[in-house]
Amino acid sequence: MISRLMSPTLVGRDRERSALLAAWDDTRSAAGVVLVGGEAGLGKTRLVRDFTSGLGASARVIEGGCTDLGPDGLPFGAFVTALRRLIRALGGPAIAAMVPGGGRRGLARLLPELGADDADPDRELGRARLFEEVLLLLEGSAERQPVVLVLEDLHWADRSTGDLLDFLARNLSRPGVLVLGTFRPDEIDAAHPLRPVLTRTEGVRQLALTGLTRDEVAEQVAALQPGSAAADRIFQRSEGNPLFVEALVAGGDETAGSLRDLLLADVERLPEPSRRIVRAAAVAAAPVHHRLLAGLVELDDLAVEAALRPLLRGRWLEVVDDGYAFRRDLIREAVQDALLPSERARLNRRCAEAVSADPRLVAGERAQAELARYWFAAGELGRAAAAAWQAADSARHAFAYAEEYRMRDRLLQLWDHRPDSLPADRSEVQRLAIEAALNAGELAAGFDLATAALADDTGQADTAAQGDDECAAHLLLLRAELGDRTGRDQLPDLLAARDRLPATPSIARGRVLAALATAQRHRRRLTAASESATEALTIGEATGEPAVQAAALTTLAALAALAGELPKAVELFDRAGRAAEAARADDLRLLVTVTESDALEAAGEHERAEQVARDGITVARELGLARTRGTLLAPNLAESLLSLGRYPESTEVYREAMALNPPPLYQAYLQVIQATVELRRGEFEAAESGARQARATLHEQTRGVESCLEPDLLDCRLAEVRGEVPAVELILRHVLDDHDLRESPRYGWPLILIGVRALADGPLLQRLRSVPLPSVGRLQTAHRLSVEAETDPDGWPAAIEAWRQVGQPYALAETLLRAAGSALTRQDRPAATGSLTEAAAIAGELGATPLRERALGLSRRGRLGLDDDRKRASPAGLTPRELEVLELVAAGHSNRQIGERLFISTKTAGVHVSNILGKLAVTTRLEAAAWAHRLGLFD
Repeated sequence: MISRLMSPTLVGRDRERSALLAAWDDTRSAAGVVLVGGEAGLGKTRLVRDFTSGLGASARVIEGGCTDLGPDGLPFGAFVTALRRLIRALGGPAIAAMVPGGGRRGLARLLPELGADDADPDRELGRARLFEEVLLLLEGSAERQPVVLVLEDLHWADRSTGDLLDFLARNLSRPGVLVLGTFRPDEIDAAHPLRPVLTRTEGVRQLALTGLTRDEVAEQVAALQPGSAAADRIFQRSEGNPLFVEALVAGGDETAGSLRDLLLADVERLPEPSRRIVRAAAVAAAPVHHRLLAGLVELDDLAVEAALRPLLRGRWLEVVDDGYAFRRDLIREAVQDALLPSERARLNRRCAEAVSADPRLVAGERAQAELARYWFAAGELGRAAAAAWQAADSARHAFAYAEEYRMRDRLLQLWDHRPDSLPADRSEVQRLAIEAALNAGELAAGFDLATAALADDTGQADTAAQGDDECAAHLLLLRAELGDRTGRDQLPDLLAARDRLPATPSIARGRVLAALATAQRHRRRLTAASESATEALTIGEATGEPAVQAAALTTLAALAALAGELPKAVELFDRAGRAAEAARADDLRLLVTVTESDALEAAGEHERAEQVARDGITVARELGLARTRGTLLAPNLAESLLSLGRYPESTEVYREAMALNPPPLYQAYLQVIQATVELRRGEFEAAESGARQARATLHEQTRGVESCLEPDLLDCRLAEVRGEVPAVELILRHVLDDHDLRESPRYGWPLILIGVRALADGPLLQRLRSVPLPSVGRLQTAHRLSVEAETDPDGWPAAIEAWRQVGQPYALAETLLRAAGSALTRQDRPAATGSLTEAAAIAGELGATPLRERALGLSRRGRLGLDDDRKRASPAGLTPRELEVLELVAAGHSNRQIGERLFISTKTAGVHVSNILGKLAVTTRLEAAAWAHRLGLFD
């Protein structure tokens, strides 16, 4: 019998080994992820094991691997194996101390060793919490001893494993953690779960293995078979693949058409008992328990041991926990592919029967997934349907929604073969499948499935669409949420769900009305939203359903804030928070905080809004959700800090949140806020870049007019600061043509104010002035007073005082600047000086360079004597006033425009221009502008 040969030393991988050591050194300052890619047989596993064994006691190495089971595999399988080994090493109490609640709200779903999970009803947040707890566990373990997490064969990763790995790649930051993964690049298509990790440009390194060189193959051959003269021939045939080299050396002069042929030829030379074990192990999910393997080959214990020893000595198999696994996956694949169809079906049936009889033959969480796979492969469709039901429930319990969805979908496909004992009708399976698709992000599939269920395409008597109004309403509610996440308007489905239910109070009707109220508020259907929320609250109180109460109270609180009734709004928000806590609905708790901080910010209560947002982030951290749901509060906090003029703090919030790669919508909100900071600082290119990215996301939203007006306002501010009046006109015309500003006074007032400041009198300005906007709250009142002061100079003191009360220093400085210009026009120089002095000081403190330059420029033009930090040269004998005139000439202004800007007559401006032309010895204004340009006198 031939043994599987393996080189005693790792050949030809010095560069790769050095790269891994460098990555390990870098973990002293920050965690890292390295993915080792290469085709089968190139030695990915050998390289990783050689590296980790060399670390010795300097690191704790925990390993897990994916298996080739497709959608039937254990969700998070590689992580479960690795983390279970960590628990065995550190002990359950130590692990529990590293995560909130001892891991019972998340990790216990995967690791029963941590105790019974607490059956948290908030399933939507369960996955987020689970991911954060894995992160906290790895980082906490690394504080005791640096950790290397090895994840093998990621080309077989299930969707949940890919999602968790992507989360870790984005969020691991503390020192002492290195994640090492291996994969085959040729098996990674565009939809593969590993693709998001591979396409990351930050935090993930890739190491590509290639074939050995001729000299390296010769070295490997010499190590395997000293004195061999066949190195050149082996190099030609193996193309440098180390596994192929081993097989060719072991096969001697035997020829074969491929590496798999050689491996199968090795199998055929094994004794019959060993061949039976190899074939059985190729079918069973690795690692295969000793007793399961013995039962599959139908040999007694002594015969099994006798057949196993040569396989272990020859490196065909290796011991893993209480079972065995192939040392080379390519051997297992070759053996499995060579099985006869009847042989494959028989072995799968035997596996299913054995696990059904004794589930302890596999780890508890693997049993249902493996049974579903075995029965399906055996052609036992009825049993496969029953196992799919159980496997889907197991996946749901572990928050593995992608795997749950696939199992539910499989059950629907096998519906005609289902056993009579299945504890669910088709409508329930459809509903669960749609929920799983929603949670897994399979939005298009979920939407289509919901549509098919509502249309009753199957003709089954037990479908919801035929008679069960409550189930149909729930399907509509699910489809509304699926549609909302894919850019569809959810109102039609929510209205249909409401109308499908009887008017009598029920929890189902309360949930639909609460969701409808939220959607109506987003679309500024305020009266309808109030009616829906009020009825939902009544139902929630009558049925004792706190989650419905919390959602309804949140909408009513937001509506009260919009109406300017802040004390009432705060009281309602407090009630909503307490109801969410009673419902143990963490997502609702955070939604209350998000809505309250946003409402306070919109009302001009910036300091209170800041505190609510900070408190919410603290709650998110306590719930183990700081890196996920906590990023939902980051835009609100950043916006309040922006309003308060605390730009460095706002930028820090932006950077910390963006480093966590939040959802696109949250990113867009953050980008708008940061772009506003940058334009106020004069960093126009950065501001335009952020605005462009945010605009692309927000214009795709269907959450009402504000998702469009927010980027429009940012664009308008950019154009105004740059003095691009035509761009301002274009944006405002679009706003008036495509939107109703009455639906959003929050953004309508600042847009109108920009138009009043920038536009000359004309039809567009008249359209803006004629919009009947209410002014609710002190922030909108300050905007209204500023708009009125632009045409009534007596209104500036009231506008200035309003902005002082609001506490927005930038808006106050802008208002002071406009008031100074108005005072200069009226020749009230003391008032102009006072306003300009304060405006320049505020702008300087904020670092708002363009605003300060405008203040200093107005001071120069009005000869008010403010200190100008720029030391202007006086070339060609030009006076300071002539330099100011030349700057306006270079900008293309006429004598009349120069006079208006410098508060002098047109005739006096013409005299200055003539003097300038004479001193410069030029004859035209264009030549004077070119002269100034050559000297670089002006920006």
